[in-house]
Amino acid sequence: MKKIALILLLLLIPSMSAAVSPEAVQSMSAKMEAWDVEEVWLEMTAHLQKEPGNPQLLELASHSAFHRGEYLEAQKLIRSAIEAGGDEEKRKGFSLFIEQTIGVIAPFKKYETPHFSILLDEKQDGFLVDYFREALENTYQVMAKHYGFQPKEKIRVEVFPNARAFYYASSLMARDIEIGAVGLTKFNKLMLLSPGALVYGYRWLDAISHEYFHYLIVRMTANKAPIWFHEGLAKYEETRWREGPPYLSALYQNLLSRALAERKLIPFEKMEPSVVRLETPAEVQLAYAQAASAIEFIITKTGHEGLKEIMGRMATKTSRGASEPIKEVLGLTFDEFERDWRGFLASKKLKGTGESDVRRLKIKEGRADEERIDLEEIKSLVARNRAHLADLLKERGRMGAAVLEYRRALSEAPDSIPILNRLSSALIHIDKDQEALSLLNRAREISPDHPIPYTSMGKTYLKLKDFKKAREAFLESIQINPFNPEVHQGLAEAYEKLGEQGLAAREKETARRLRER
Repeated sequence: MKKIALILLLLLIPSMSAAVSPEAVQSMSAKMEAWDVEEVWLEMTAHLQKEPGNPQLLELASHSAFHRGEYLEAQKLIRSAIEAGGDEEKRKGFSLFIEQTIGVIAPFKKYETPHFSILLDEKQDGFLVDYFREALENTYQVMAKHYGFQPKEKIRVEVFPNARAFYYASSLMARDIEIGAVGLTKFNKLMLLSPGALVYGYRWLDAISHEYFHYLIVRMTANKAPIWFHEGLAKYEETRWREGPPYLSALYQNLLSRALAERKLIPFEKMEPSVVRLETPAEVQLAYAQAASAIEFIITKTGHEGLKEIMGRMATKTSRGASEPIKEVLGLTFDEFERDWRGFLASKKLKGTGESDVRRLKIKEGRADEERIDLEEIKSLVARNRAHLADLLKERGRMGAAVLEYRRALSEAPDSIPILNRLSSALIHIDKDQEALSLLNRAREISPDHPIPYTSMGKTYLKLKDFKKAREAFLESIQINPFNPEVHQGLAEAYEKLGEQGLAAREKETARRLRER
């Protein structure tokens, strides 16, 4: 049907008397760069009617089709461009990339929401659709209100079940994923790695909201925003969809205060072409924190209207960057902007502990040995040995002795998440629930993106019959690792007690599906 529609469209367009000009090709290329894909597609069909064998047009048409999600049509067009000659290696490379994408995407199931098309592996990730729908549609509505951005076309979202599939479709390597690159906005779509691909998951719903912001920035700036602006705004806004906490977490305060004290802030230009190209996870997270604080500085001075004005001015420039728009809106050269931003940062009097321990994400390789990985995260050998001894005591039912050893381990490594989790679990077993909750809150503050503290808190609040807090804790856990059936079962119980029977039924069904795998 799509092929017939294209033929009819070509027949309706009047024949052109002259070959396509270099200026027209340049104009269409610029529109492609700005993801003005539908307009390019219409123009391209008109030009191809006159010059169906033009390899340059065929290549551009292939890229246009790919950006529209029409991968088979893109493959056909690039093969025609290769046959027509010129730039053969470049076109063969793109053809191979399309082939890999088709191989990965072919078995995916598509779900439609009012403003998004979500494609994913139904067997592994199908149960995530309702969560994606809520996060994406909330993001769409909130950002329409704050930025006036309401794209007419549906936005394509692709969720990849494992690191290998994600690599084929995005070219992001295992090292990039481990350092934090779990999402990508490219080719006029949002791409995300399933949380099921990682041992502990990650903030996958915040991540898809984050990627939506990259899409917004591309469209509002004609793809002329620098990386620091991209990552800063996406990080600053990524939790707004759920009215979540601001970007300035304990970790980010820690990283920023230390970098300020040691004069080791990362220059904005060093963030190009991607923050994941920085050397360490700590540098990557520091870059996110700096960029988000720079966006906060702009909003503090000009509000969201000023921020939108900066983006609008970016779109009118001939080159990529934020220096000129910032000078026009804020009245500051970029050097002055950086100086005032550093002063703004210092004025916040950030609290840091001196530690900047940023955890790497862990890709699942076969059946993940979470207990072993968890123990390996305990840096102190003494603390690790004591925790291991306590684990053995707990297995033998000697809970009191286990608690004693966990306490000794914690004294050696007071900020260790694995030890805090183990000790709180043991305390819950002996009905010391309030002490356990205190430790779990401490673990949450240290590592807000680890699912286990939230899971344990949910179970404890269920035990204490505080069903609202149980619901909140289980939802937080699902927003990080949705593949634990116990969490969905616990959430179902909380929903039932709160009279939300429909949601309770959904969570029970999810728990059943996960147990049957």
